[in-house]
Amino acid sequence: MKLLNTPMLKRPAANDDIVSSAFRHTVRANQRWLDIHGLARRPWFVLGSAPSPTMPQKLPEDTVFAYVKFAGRSAKKHGLPDGDITLATSWDEARWSDLQLSLVLRVRNKSSWRVFFSRMASKPSDRECDLLSHERDDYVLQAMGSRFREVGEHVRPSSALTMIAFALVHDIPEIIIAGISLDQTGHEYNDLNLQRKHGAEDRAALQAAASRHHHVSTTEPRLAAATGIPLYGTTSASG
Repeated sequence: MKLLNTPMLKRPAANDDIVSSAFRHTVRANQRWLDIHGLARRPWFVLGSAPSPTMPQKLPEDTVFAYVKFAGRSAKKHGLPDGDITLATSWDEARWSDLQLSLVLRVRNKSSWRVFFSRMASKPSDRECDLLSHERDDYVLQAMGSRFREVGEHVRPSSALTMIAFALVHDIPEIIIAGISLDQTGHEYNDLNLQRKHGAEDRAALQAAASRHHHVSTTEPRLAAATGIPLYGTTSASG
């Protein structure tokens, strides 16, 4: 019966401001995964799917291209390489058939026994790394000091902020953000003009990141003005 109460499957309370007791084990396992695939201790370029992204003319050598969901399509449109790591929140093979995925950080919205037992058999060399819903919240809390619940209409910041928080917790030395917007609708890779969600939560989380982590920058002038994150190219970290 002890397995039923394992912290790996237990969600924290909605108002819990302390990371779950198993979080350190999650971070340790994910650090091994990053290390074995050569993604740690390198700059990360985190690309979202907001329309008309401001692409940098130059990035640091050995940059990891970290794409949020279908941002790989935006990357291809602008001549960037395939992602080194892609965050995915759902999986329908047909929807991803046009992208070459190398490594996947797969966010699962529900805790499940399937994930628990797959982790017991997992190896750091696996191409996918699972992140349960409450674990993504723990990453945001650890990196930015809050879960940002009750900030806006949604229960948490967007997937882009999950990727940024993941990089922060794992001590990525430089994080460059592009393709994230707080006020635009639509996505760079299609013309559907769908509403973009999590604006209030993302604003608060990015403002927290700006005050706590000075190695985070953005190529987006409007995002910099709204959050206090410095423009890429104006910080000492970007050379």
